[in-house]
Amino acid sequence: MIIRQTSLIEVRKSRTKGRGVFATAFIAEGTVFEQAPVLVMPAKEVNVEIEDTVLSHYMFAWGKSTVAVALGFGSLYNHSYTPNACYEDVSGQMKNYIAIRDIQAGEEVTINYNGDANSTDPVWFDVIESPAEGSPASLKTKPAAAPEKGSLPKPDTAGKKTRKPTPGATKNAPKRNSKSKTS
Repeated sequence: MIIRQTSLIEVRKSRTKGRGVFATAFIAEGTVFEQAPVLVMPAKEVNVEIEDTVLSHYMFAWGKSTVAVALGFGSLYNHSYTPNACYEDVSGQMKNYIAIRDIQAGEEVTINYNGDANSTDPVWFDVIESPAEGSPASLKTKPAAAPEKGSLPKPDTAGKKTRKPTPGATKNAPKRNSKSKTS
């Protein structure tokens, strides 16, 4: 499989969430705008019990006893309960990022870390819902769930995002700080 980086997105500072992924051009609904290879490794090799490492902010649970880091921009998308994109696992260790509505140039590209764009399940941090840059809409927050420490998520969480293998988290979400993004 040949993978090419796209010119449709870039990483830059978000007004409220640290770094984020932004559209550099109009992205039409249904467009696969990024394919990100995923590095999968045994959780015991990265000592997932150490919560505050640089790498831990970008890894996510991948199965029963493994964790992963998405390459490309895959571990840099911010969470939203009203995302404009989603991801799907393809070809074993690959993620496609797809526009679920039209995304305007300059707009932050967000995904729902729960794996379902419509899910309102709590995540492990306070969520900052910010409008597209330049929009006058107000900010909203949703309280975080209190995850238990020291255990892996259930293996049936395929296709969902989480910061590290902890019960309050679901498969495939990168770990972020309390403002939903570590920069």
